[in-house]
Amino acid sequence: MTTNRGRKDVIRDRMTATGESYNVAARNLKSMKDMGATAEAVRIQRWRPADTLDVPCPCGGTCEPGEKCDHCHARHRHVARFPGSRTEVETWADRYDCMGCASSYTIPVVLRGRPWGIAETVIQGASAEPVVRARVFPGVKHPLLRPETPEADED
Repeated sequence: MTTNRGRKDVIRDRMTATGESYNVAARNLKSMKDMGATAEAVRIQRWRPADTLDVPCPCGGTCEPGEKCDHCHARHRHVARFPGSRTEVETWADRYDCMGCASSYTIPVVLRGRPWGIAETVIQGASAEPVVRARVFPGVKHPLLRPETPEADED
């Protein structure tokens, strides 16, 4: 069992090594415990769509077949997956783009046991009201939440 002093020493060691503040170092150490879930979340989000509809979708087989477009009657193709909620960490959003025009749609998908982050209840304000906040795993890009640590642009 790690003592509180031992935990603080580990956090301070990380602060020295990385230049992070105490709070950021503590959060990053906590998220490292969930590294398997972090790697899985990044894998769920970062994949390239198939070129044709003849092959299975590379998202992992959890998507629906694309519907026919109302405008041009071509098929929609699953092209992206991103976190679909601010607080429900197992809710993702799948985006489908038409293969014939600029039409697209997004549907929510719940992937049990495959979260994009960690939901925490924190006390906020003078009234001590509990509020649920989500913390995004490092490497996962959330369209509505900012990452806790600035990341370099990847090309």
